[in-house]
Amino acid sequence: MSFPASTPTTYPQDSIAAVRNPQSRRSGALRIPQAGAIALAAPLLVYVASLWFLYPLPLPYLTLFLLLLAPLAIRVPRTQVLESLFRVRVELFLLGVMIVLSVFSLSNSDAPFRSFRIIFPSAVPFFLVAHFAIVRSVALPWLLWVPRALIVAGFLFSVCPFLLTVALPPLKPLFYDDYRLKSFFEISIQNSIALSVLMPLMVAEVVLQKGRWQKAVLGFLLLILAYTLFRAGAKTAIGVGYLGGLFTFLVLKVRDQGLFRNLAMAGAVVAAGVFLSMFGIQIAEKIEPEIAGKLKSIVEGGVTSYQSVQARRNLWEVAIQEGSRHWLVGSGAGEPILRYPHAHNLVLDYFKGIGMFGALAVITLCLIIVGRTLHKAGVILFGRPSASDKRILACYVAASIYVLCNQMSDCFGPSTIGILWTVYLAGVLSEQHRWRKAPRAGAVA
Repeated sequence: MSFPASTPTTYPQDSIAAVRNPQSRRSGALRIPQAGAIALAAPLLVYVASLWFLYPLPLPYLTLFLLLLAPLAIRVPRTQVLESLFRVRVELFLLGVMIVLSVFSLSNSDAPFRSFRIIFPSAVPFFLVAHFAIVRSVALPWLLWVPRALIVAGFLFSVCPFLLTVALPPLKPLFYDDYRLKSFFEISIQNSIALSVLMPLMVAEVVLQKGRWQKAVLGFLLLILAYTLFRAGAKTAIGVGYLGGLFTFLVLKVRDQGLFRNLAMAGAVVAAGVFLSMFGIQIAEKIEPEIAGKLKSIVEGGVTSYQSVQARRNLWEVAIQEGSRHWLVGSGAGEPILRYPHAHNLVLDYFKGIGMFGALAVITLCLIIVGRTLHKAGVILFGRPSASDKRILACYVAASIYVLCNQMSDCFGPSTIGILWTVYLAGVLSEQHRWRKAPRAGAVA
């Protein structure tokens, strides 16, 4: 399988200078001073930071509407918006299908307001893509600063509360859900998914640093992040997050190293796997006995015999029955199942809620996200990538981690869906060479 040579994703210096000198900008771009460009990007960065603060005040729902201010305040060039929409046209179409099916499913729903559990997550990208187009149109390389803003916010609102409870144990009830860290989220599973998304982003920052001290400091912060993820306690998020970080590290390092170093790295990975298989449970018991006990039951009895999986089988059976009964438009978008908010299975939850076509739409959406990740990894391994391309891969891996973690928990819940679309859109819209395929504004009716 061959991969096309990737045109490096770069941000030319003349594009930044164009912000300072409006006369040098090409036709169709925004002509504003640099201070104005920063002001336009500010609502997006505020929204990214607020994604980590859901409890006691649901800030993401409030700050999302800040993203409407910039499009209303200025006239965004039509070409910029069309280019952004064209780049994610398939994803937006699938999300639109889900919204329409959610409305149709109300005919069978006993709780119409619950439909927003699918409608709202599907509408979030439509809010975001216009503002991403604004940030892109001012010719600043800020799209790839969005994942960095997500990292900083994660450390401030999730890692720091954990470290605070270590220093002051009486504060633990404020930030823990039983034995699992929830920080400022409603429940610990949301915190676990959000932290797992940060793993590949943080790994990319460590790998791409040039100085030894910078690598050492960021590597130490990565270890703290990994430990905080473990204390959040969601087993799927822990496994997928660690593996996603390892995948990112291997892809980014293999190309730049010689054969000997790659063999040594492979040996180290195998040795670490053997060590964890032998002593991982014992180490986990020293850290958190509750989490260690659950991991031990999975290792000894297998995933299918684990208690939570057995309990979820009842939900899955009911979801299949409800979806089969109303296979066309579903039994009601977002309706609870056996007093649970969702079916603990993303595909079955959409099949039950909005029917067969809704399930196909969400499957296709997940495959597109994972497919972009694998293709980008192939381009980096066999093409001519730049540092920006490597950061884009980290964005895609982060989005894929979110998708995989949500297969059996949270099911694209409205509380964390903004994390998926911020990292995914940052990656997609930063691929500069892709923009050349977009249609001209005059060619679109």
